[in-house]
Amino acid sequence: MYLAYFTNNGRKQYQIRQSFKDVSDDHYRHRTVFDLGDQPEDFLEILSEDICYFNADLEAEISQWTELDATQILEELLWDFLPEETQDRLSYFRHRGKVSVTPLSRSEKRSIEASVHLFDRRRLYYLRYGAVDQSRIFRLNPKLYRPLMNKSRDEIEYYFMDLEKVMEPNEMKTYVFAIFDLQRHFTQSYSATMPEALNQEDISDHFLDDLCALNDDLDLWPDYSGNGSLKDHLIRYLIMFFDHGYGRRSLFDDFVREFMGRHRTWQWPDKKPDMSTTAISEVFEKPWNELQKLNRKELTRLFRSRAKELHPDSGGDHEDFIRLSTAYAALLSRKK
Repeated sequence: MYLAYFTNNGRKQYQIRQSFKDVSDDHYRHRTVFDLGDQPEDFLEILSEDICYFNADLEAEISQWTELDATQILEELLWDFLPEETQDRLSYFRHRGKVSVTPLSRSEKRSIEASVHLFDRRRLYYLRYGAVDQSRIFRLNPKLYRPLMNKSRDEIEYYFMDLEKVMEPNEMKTYVFAIFDLQRHFTQSYSATMPEALNQEDISDHFLDDLCALNDDLDLWPDYSGNGSLKDHLIRYLIMFFDHGYGRRSLFDDFVREFMGRHRTWQWPDKKPDMSTTAISEVFEKPWNELQKLNRKELTRLFRSRAKELHPDSGGDHEDFIRLSTAYAALLSRKK
């Protein structure tokens, strides 16, 4: 069982739902076990500062749908609504009975391989490693997929909603870029690591196309009837993408990330950047003879100043920003 929540007429509503296997097609679907309304705490009976019980009708209803202890299930699902004193008292025993994670069985491995959707793999990969480049997605430890097993799509989506709560607002657009694998639509070498430098209108168009395709994916939504509208669980990604910007990164962070990427595996050395002295002067807006007199420290300071002006997050053009980086590299190569 799991706690579902949604907004209805401006008020947040809560329901206890349960996943079950439909024997007619072997798909997992969900059903509502109990409607908690907009005040789940109303189903708590407070006896003292640190003692409370769940409503008897609620416990009785839960018991009809499971052979497990209804009280323990409700403690887990409604933990955030328990009084602070009760949480303190129960926290010591909350994880009683929990065991260490066991290796995957052969049947679990086969089930994961057959049933875990690529979209779920992408999300888990980013949430685990924070990686925009998803080229190594299939190296993710299969044990991380275990919480997705034997659950309806609805329950899986609420599982991801809880995981996504740890993200900062300035990370959300990058997250959407990664989990929809939007980099595959671009040929630029930096598309996997610097989406903010790409053409944003093109990214938006590709995102909307991929979002609609995912919305119609019957493998992802086996327990949803197709009515042509966007699935509720996908609306949050629409909001993440259009209501947030890319997180501003320091130039130092970009250099470190690039350095680590270059040295993770062997590759042919990059060709020395080639740009004429006239073009370099135009990019930096300084005469060539002045640029020649700058030492490496002064040149880096000038580069950072220009980068702030040309960076896409500051309203600059992504091609101009790339051209600046090339000019900077070409000028540094002449300083050696």
